[in-house]
Amino acid sequence: MTATAARRTMSPRRSAARTAAVAALSAAVLLGGGITAQAAAPARTTGAAVELAPAGALATQCYYRVNASGGLLIRSGPGTGYSVVGSYANGSTILASASTTNGFRKVGTNRWVSSAYTVRITSYPCE
Repeated sequence: MTATAARRTMSPRRSAARTAAVAALSAAVLLGGGITAQAAAPARTTGAAVELAPAGALATQCYYRVNASGGLLIRSGPGTGYSVVGSYANGSTILASASTTNGFRKVGTNRWVSSAYTVRITSYPCE
């Protein structure tokens, strides 16, 4: 498959939904919502076209609030036996996979957090 065949332009409906989500998140940041930036984005803009991953390649991601008084450790894999690579402060808003593996949610490449300390924010739509 050529690179051109893999590119699809974003539909007006999806573009409007993405614009609305960005506006809502920007407003939350301005109002002190503390949205935490994530390392991986689901699509990459290249001029007028957007490169999308193949259908089914991306898991659904939702927004979660960290609910751990001492903060939440980020690990390199889905389990307590994996090394700690960072942390999120209590109350942080994160984008993480809706599904879990071993009780952990994926928040980036080789980055996992315990799902026991995340609470879904239902006012934001899952992606």
